Amino acid sequence: MIKLKANYVLTMNEKNEIIENGEVIFDKKIIKVGKNLEKNIKTIDLGKNSVLMPGLINTHTHLEFSANQTTLIYGDFISWLNSVIAKRENLLNDCRSHCYQKAINQMKKSGVVAFGEISSTGLDLEQLKKTELKVVYFNEIIGSNPAAIDALYQDFLNRLNESEKYKSEKFIPSISIHSPYSVHPLIIKKALDIARKKNMIVSAHFMESQAEREWLDNNKGDFKIFFKQNLNQEKAVTSTIEFLSQFEQVKTHFIHGVWANEKELQKISSMNASIAHCPVSNRLLNTGLLDIERVKNLQIPYSVATDGLSSNYSLNLFKEIRTSLFMHTGLHPKYLAKDLIKSVTKNAGDILNLNNGSIEVGKFADLISFKLSKCLNIEDLYLQIILHINEIEKMWINGKKIEI
Repeated sequence: MIKLKANYVLTMNEKNEIIENGEVIFDKKIIKVGKNLEKNIKTIDLGKNSVLMPGLINTHTHLEFSANQTTLIYGDFISWLNSVIAKRENLLNDCRSHCYQKAINQMKKSGVVAFGEISSTGLDLEQLKKTELKVVYFNEIIGSNPAAIDALYQDFLNRLNESEKYKSEKFIPSISIHSPYSVHPLIIKKALDIARKKNMIVSAHFMESQAEREWLDNNKGDFKIFFKQNLNQEKAVTSTIEFLSQFEQVKTHFIHGVWANEKELQKISSMNASIAHCPVSNRLLNTGLLDIERVKNLQIPYSVATDGLSSNYSLNLFKEIRTSLFMHTGLHPKYLAKDLIKSVTKNAGDILNLNNGSIEVGKFADLISFKLSKCLNIEDLYLQIILHINEIEKMWINGKKIEI
């Protein structure tokens, strides 16, 4: 057992308690939280102005595209998507072991103890099955052409089966449905039947762009040209409500939701599903901004996530929540700061079923620590963390010290 002592312990529990001069005792899981705990235990004093908090959780990444820096086109969703299709093979081939390790190290240095990875090829499996961080590995299925669904489904199934060979407490294979416009309902049904049988959480992109909105509603807009040119497809394969209804009785994490309407958000709420908010990606692709206050009022849990380097310049989750703080100008910065930190700790841990994200008895000891420049008003702590922290000093996962 180890005892950590810090000037501030952010528990991120239901009451959002902050314990000044607090202590946490743990081995693999957290045993006690409080002040002046047992004396006969090895104690690590984290020092003056130290903060101890749950490790951050990035619920949505695409590490396969981590070789991108200046290759893809930003500013418009369809232009970006066309550039992804044109450059996809080169980017995948350029991301070898050092590329993945660089991406993982960037997340680790910014306090990420766990992440959700969307894998469209399985090329990232070799690296991610052995990383120190916790991974929910979403095997992605994509394909709207009815003539190709058998081959596409078999490829997905092969990747899923291969990833399940490495299932462990820290590596959790799962399923991703790419989006309502890009996956045929017959494949969705087969994939979700597996998810229900194996009690898997599922990820799905949903309502990221205006092009998606117009295509699914009216078979018009930028996607009409895109699908005609690329797939000789004249109509969308499903409607939004038909798509959402397929996820009944499946724990689902929808990604983006920027263009989701009231009826769709109500449906997501009724399904007890969640949403990933990716503000930098949405800004770079010029798709809009998720109304997180509306999402919160509908009691839809949300996380803030970086998305991949195909549509971001960084995988630093502290930078991502800082961006979100400045983009949502209509919300009070102090209250928003608390919600944003909750979104990448407790919310994200609950979303990915990881039993972490808060410092509470029985939770995994997935912890990070760092120092602020000086002691401050405790009511400002969440905001000051977001404003001033980019990298952490120490990390523990399942109670084990991780080298940064």
